[in-house]
Amino acid sequence: MNPEQFAEKKQRDFAALLGVLDLERISESHYRGHNMPTAWHRVYGGQVLAQALYAAHLSVGPEFQVHSQHAYFLRPGRIDVDIDLHLEIVRDGRGFCTRRVTACQNDRPILISSLSFQRTENGLDYQAPFRPIAQPDQVQTEHERLIEYFQTKGLDPDQRTVEIEYRNTTPFDHIEPKPMAAHAGVWMRASGKVDSPILNQALLAYMSDSFLLDTSLLPHGLSYFNPKLQSASLDHALWFYGQVQAHQWHYYELDCPRTGSGRGVNLGKIYNKDGILVATAAQECLMRLVD
Repeated sequence: MNPEQFAEKKQRDFAALLGVLDLERISESHYRGHNMPTAWHRVYGGQVLAQALYAAHLSVGPEFQVHSQHAYFLRPGRIDVDIDLHLEIVRDGRGFCTRRVTACQNDRPILISSLSFQRTENGLDYQAPFRPIAQPDQVQTEHERLIEYFQTKGLDPDQRTVEIEYRNTTPFDHIEPKPMAAHAGVWMRASGKVDSPILNQALLAYMSDSFLLDTSLLPHGLSYFNPKLQSASLDHALWFYGQVQAHQWHYYELDCPRTGSGRGVNLGKIYNKDGILVATAAQECLMRLVD
């Protein structure tokens, strides 16, 4: 795929993602969303996180911005079935609003998410140092890297959509992985620009579900393509700080402090291109070897 074709694919896939986030309103407490295609034929967890965030935001005033989201993934989602998002208004306060969203397919919940919105205010200001391993122009796109893997397996690399561009500063071998330190750094950006603040946050939520599980696998020398590995995201938490411009480069600093009992816990810090921490993430994943 030449650069012009790759740019066209990014635009096409990003337009598809915006369509997925453009929820259909069934009632004041019920919305419906479509699905992005995936190479693994299951709904990408970040998609449902973003849809739940966007649905919850539709019920709060413009003076409130989402500051945290907590979610549990209950079942794998099917990409051929629309997702119904049921919204519950838990509390409306002067400084904070709380919402709960249940995402369902065929009347069965696949995700539950609690979200808190805060009225903008100033406070004590500090952040962790920004130390990227490399700059985005110094590393290859993940789509380019994975073409080799897909071709080796006789698969079509264009099954992988590029609505988000990822560049891993600590790339690992999906074909013959070797144990590595449980630390990674990934540059990421949306393949198009939007103006809406909440849509930019939804796009960041969408991106945030990537590479967390991978980080748990690094010390074990395993790829999530391993047929003996049963893996999935179990839960996900996000905390937002300030405005987000999802089309600009963001650096995702990832660490896995522990794996055990068939699970791994992962922590992430998301910095914008100016080195400002705009979000933090935490996720526990399932990583079970089966015969």
